[in-house]
Amino acid sequence: MKEEIPEIYERIEQSKIEERREKQRLREAFTSPPPLRHLRPEFLKPSNIISIFESSLTRTLQLNTNELTDAIMIIRIYYYDVFRDMVLNGFDYNGVHYRAYTASAGQIRCKKMVFIREDVYLQHEKTIMCGLSLDHINELGGCNTNKFLAYLALGNSATDLWPDFDIDKSIVVEDMETAVHGMVDYIDDKTYQITRQEMDIDIAHTDGCGMVLPRLTGGKNTMIRLPWVKGLIAAFPFDEFIREKSKADGWNYGLVKDIYGQVHDVLAEGIEVIFCKSQFKLWKYYESWEQYKQYYKEYGCTAGICNWEEDYIDNASIGYQMLQTLTDLTDDELLKLSAQTRYQLEHICNDRRTMLKALGATKGNPHKSPAQECLLLYPELLQDKYYRESLRGLKQSMEKWAWGGKLSIYGKYLFLIPDLYAFCEFLFLGDKNPKGLLQDGEVYAALFPAAEKLDCLRSPHLYREHAVRHNVAGNEQCKRWFGERGIYTSCHDLISKILMFDK
Repeated sequence: MKEEIPEIYERIEQSKIEERREKQRLREAFTSPPPLRHLRPEFLKPSNIISIFESSLTRTLQLNTNELTDAIMIIRIYYYDVFRDMVLNGFDYNGVHYRAYTASAGQIRCKKMVFIREDVYLQHEKTIMCGLSLDHINELGGCNTNKFLAYLALGNSATDLWPDFDIDKSIVVEDMETAVHGMVDYIDDKTYQITRQEMDIDIAHTDGCGMVLPRLTGGKNTMIRLPWVKGLIAAFPFDEFIREKSKADGWNYGLVKDIYGQVHDVLAEGIEVIFCKSQFKLWKYYESWEQYKQYYKEYGCTAGICNWEEDYIDNASIGYQMLQTLTDLTDDELLKLSAQTRYQLEHICNDRRTMLKALGATKGNPHKSPAQECLLLYPELLQDKYYRESLRGLKQSMEKWAWGGKLSIYGKYLFLIPDLYAFCEFLFLGDKNPKGLLQDGEVYAALFPAAEKLDCLRSPHLYREHAVRHNVAGNEQCKRWFGERGIYTSCHDLISKILMFDK
């Protein structure tokens, strides 16, 4: 028994030595650089091929429509350790190295990221970054990673080239921000106690919105994408505003400062587009707007248009969220709200006009398929067995959606636009508290000429926000200065805090 005790201690000591060795091996394995990952070609199957829209990135990389390319790959993440390794070190495929490129907000939510061939990226880096580099950005204090990825992903947005845009005829100015007085539920950031009280709230009315001369876009409002620049540009004749005010007062009101302090003469320089600071995401990494324009031209950057306003804006539908917050809705009111949907269900199989509309064969549809064109030319095709079956299927779907709260209504999806007349007073006249054309509680929506009141809604519907406003569609001054599409909101109204929108 005494002879066995030293042997036991010896085995215990040996096991401790082995355990220390194993820990050291693991430590070295995790601290030493991992081997470069290689994507196995046999896992790239036809089912993994995806389509992307034409964008600034595809035009920069000279990718052809309907042609397969390996210049960019979108990777779905399952294991975070593997993904971290790929972000830091990239991966190889067929002897070519790929590096992490970007991920939009939607891709981050879906755990996806875009990777790009390193040789392709290095070739077009200055165009993609509009002259900037990661080292330069970090030297100036860096940038929030998620925001930087989102801004870099602007080049992935589905856009059409905007050939009429001239970077030399654009400037970037400060946003219009004023204090708006009103009744609010104030939340104390220390005690979280909610108090209903009247107070002034600072609101940036032009957040995400700039101006463009109507002749450049045919009077339409549109969303734009440039390197590090995004948002809405609304058609407004700011050149006429300057001329009228200058003539009346005998003073040149066209002199404005950009966000870098440089003075511009809007009329003399032929300025056609005025961006706001909120639209220029990486403005602080450039020395001036002139430097940005120099890089833009030197590296062949382009402007793109997305969400171009249609000539005909069809009626929209309302969702269950906006219905269930109408807690005092009566049966009669619900019947009125659902009248259009009920009419469609009753006539979808026996009324020609309703049948054509359900199949998308209308003159207002700007993207009609050849089949829809045929139906418009020869409506008797509705008697064909295929279309009869299609209409039955549509009726079943429509009924299903109606039970789920999706109802057809007399409503429109419109761009939200601030009072641009007030913005011009702020920008050109130097009025820090502009009056504008719209008063508190007023909106202007020319597409609803007979509607005195409008329920202004926005998705997502966060709480109980039905912002009912008075529509001044008959106001002659508004008709003159504002466009026929879009809904214009007042700079004296807290509506942006109610619906929580930017422009």
